[in-house]
Amino acid sequence: MIGRLRGILLEREPSNIIVDVGGVGYRVFVPPSAFAGVEGEEVDLFIHTEVREDMIQLFGFHTKGQREVFRALLSVQGIGPMTSLAVLSGLTMEELSNAIHSGNSRVLCSIPRIGRKTAERICLELGEKILEICDAVPSGTQRAGKPPDFADALLALENLGYKPTRAERAVEEAVSEAPDGPIEVWIRLALRYLKH
Repeated sequence: MIGRLRGILLEREPSNIIVDVGGVGYRVFVPPSAFAGVEGEEVDLFIHTEVREDMIQLFGFHTKGQREVFRALLSVQGIGPMTSLAVLSGLTMEELSNAIHSGNSRVLCSIPRIGRKTAERICLELGEKILEICDAVPSGTQRAGKPPDFADALLALENLGYKPTRAERAVEEAVSEAPDGPIEVWIRLALRYLKH
């Protein structure tokens, strides 16, 4: 099983990317936060390999925490990999964790592919587990005075090869320009600063 991929971003499509690893192009389905890379740059992704009789699919994430939450969602009856990916695409890790733990199924219903019964099942089956998963596999070290997704945005830039100090300054600039995020906006703005 493939657990991690580091390579060059060749192509981007609405729901997936092609990563060149040693001359082989891997199609990887990713949430929007993994779209920050620019074609030709190196990407480093934690991979979940989904094996079926007729196909093998790769799902990529910037952090182990995202991958573990993705896998936890797969354990819920009626949730497949594309639905799990839709959940991670529609909410930040903090929003998802809070919604599941508090049993707020209405938040989950706002995500395409998630109906009322499925949302309630997610809250019921993962209500207690979700905090354990998020604590056991932290998505990044929380910095004092920084927003919850700051560390994830910083890690995404570091995975793209930027030095930590430069990346942190760029994320700080991005957060000051768009204080309410979401993380995808911070990453996009930070990449713009890093190119100057």
